[in-house]
Amino acid sequence: MIGLVILLIGAIIGFVGAVSPVSAVAQKPVTIYNNVLTIDPNDYQSHSVVLTKGQTINVTFYLDNQTIFFVYIMNQSQYYVFYNCAPTCHQPLLGGNGTFWQQANESEPALVNMSVSPSSPFKYTFTAPANETYYIVLDNSIGPKWIDYLYSNGTSATGTLVITGFTKVTEQSTNWPLVVPGVIILLVGGVISTITWEGKKSEQQKKS
Repeated sequence: MIGLVILLIGAIIGFVGAVSPVSAVAQKPVTIYNNVLTIDPNDYQSHSVVLTKGQTINVTFYLDNQTIFFVYIMNQSQYYVFYNCAPTCHQPLLGGNGTFWQQANESEPALVNMSVSPSSPFKYTFTAPANETYYIVLDNSIGPKWIDYLYSNGTSATGTLVITGFTKVTEQSTNWPLVVPGVIILLVGGVISTITWEGKKSEQQKKS
């Protein structure tokens, strides 16, 4: 009887674990943008992404041909400054000192500022510091050499821009903390029941 009770308890615990899976929230990658782009000489392209504070995206850009090329990640105020001076943002204003950004009282021209080459692609995980629209800017305004800067750039740039975001999904998994003990108790109950049954059977054989 004890073995059968233990057997029943183990079966109940295992059954409850099997029919009540554990829920967990996971981050699933989602492609926001994936495209091959051509950036004209002395020009740039940008792609905007609206993010909430703390939201993370992965940005990669693979450049196909050799040229002086930059990738920026900017907030709105930084992008407006860039928009007003492109494609000559790297040069100081006429008669002024410092870059255009410095003269516009921007302490940083971009949140992320990296040079890119075919052998050194842009790969960056960006976390939004605030609820805002952010801009991934692909800058082909310099040219093959700095000496060619200012409307002497004859090199188009091609490359692949990939932006990956993350979304929260709820995943179900087996409730092992209940299933495993249930199976163990079930086995113990089975062993006890078997030993008890064999003992009673042996006693009956002796009496007969």
